[in-house]
Amino acid sequence: MVRDLPPQGRALAITIGLSLLLLVASVFLVVRSSSEGRAADRAVIHTLDVKRQVAELTTELTSAESGQRGYLFVGDDDMLAPLLVARSQIDKDIAKLRALVADNPAQAKSVDELRPVIDARIASAEMVVKMYREDRVEEAVQLVRTQGQVLMQDCRARLAALDETESRLLIERQQRVGALRSQFVGAVTAMVVAGGLLALFALVSMRRYSASLALSREQLATYNRELEARVAERTAELVHTTEIATRERNRAESLLTDVNHRVGNHLALVSAFLAMQQRAAGHPDAVKALAAARSRVQAIASAHRKLRLGADFASVRASEVLGAVIDDIAAGLPPGELIRIQHQVDAIEINARDAVSLGVLTSELVMNAARHAFPAGASGEVRVIFSLDAARLPFLEVVDNGIGWHGKIAAEPGAQNSGGLGGKIIEMVARQFRGQLERTVARADTDRPGTRVRIELSGLQVVAG
Repeated sequence: MVRDLPPQGRALAITIGLSLLLLVASVFLVVRSSSEGRAADRAVIHTLDVKRQVAELTTELTSAESGQRGYLFVGDDDMLAPLLVARSQIDKDIAKLRALVADNPAQAKSVDELRPVIDARIASAEMVVKMYREDRVEEAVQLVRTQGQVLMQDCRARLAALDETESRLLIERQQRVGALRSQFVGAVTAMVVAGGLLALFALVSMRRYSASLALSREQLATYNRELEARVAERTAELVHTTEIATRERNRAESLLTDVNHRVGNHLALVSAFLAMQQRAAGHPDAVKALAAARSRVQAIASAHRKLRLGADFASVRASEVLGAVIDDIAAGLPPGELIRIQHQVDAIEINARDAVSLGVLTSELVMNAARHAFPAGASGEVRVIFSLDAARLPFLEVVDNGIGWHGKIAAEPGAQNSGGLGGKIIEMVARQFRGQLERTVARADTDRPGTRVRIELSGLQVVAG
């Protein structure tokens, strides 16, 4: 039938046939490459999941080891938290790792052999804690140096072997992906060459239709003019819509600022009611409790009044919030108080949902220093620092030049083990930000060494500027 067509028709038919063949080849290549690419990507992701799970197991065991050693060093039950976490999570983590490597018999066997070693290490750590609590300190230390170290080294070696195997598998899979890319590039190159030949053939076959092409160009120009008119019309509509959206955004920002200010005012009213109740209370303990409650409500009120959201409606500037909280604390000190409160708070953008909690934490630390660091009638200074460390992680530091933590213990026996509400609040909020309170001497060369309290707030989200 092709032979019966005129020359122009035969050329057009051949062009259409070659185009269809090229289209079929393109679809097949795309489908095959996409399928193999997804399989390769899944394999790489699977390897990375296994390595991440191995890293989590290593971190848990290392944290448990550090917690056990810290407990032997200071005898603080809080140091056992990583060991308790490891004991509760280890079964789930090993099961998850076993499921991830189920397709690899060698790795699965390594995980099965790793399990009893980890169980033995956890059991050894628990035995060390038990011996320490039974005042068998030397036996506990000896158990750590012998059995504990051997088991820990064995755990690390096995985990390192698992990770090394996965790294090797990852390299192999990446090599396969690279080979696949090379094949794909070669196939695409061939298709481009074929497409070029087909285009040349089509150009030759369509030269005789130049008149119709000229007409098509004229029609296309007409369509372009119509399209430009529609684009201009649509652009005008978009500009109008943008203006409306900007007005609505400004209105929403005003409403949010007003709501935060009203919340702060209402909390300030609650603080005033607590102050009235404090003045009316006769019992010293009640007066003290009401004063503490009032200071905490006032801290939250101060934070809310300064809660001005950023352009993203999700961040605030820490310097504004903490500055307001610290200024209110300084203003609320009794008349004639000789204690000065200084602050150095960087203008760091933080997540708005964390601002009030950070203000409460700062208020508790500053009030603790103002109340307990200085004898009655003594002068002093409390300095607050909020900034980023070398690793770009936020930290909060409160430093005073008072009698120092050890001096406080000597003046008030039993203070070291007291668990007041303020201390619990500090511990709870610090834990919320994955922080650990560190209390050290501010200056060791004076009769008033002072106290430095530092909390690394690794869980506090800093918004990149």
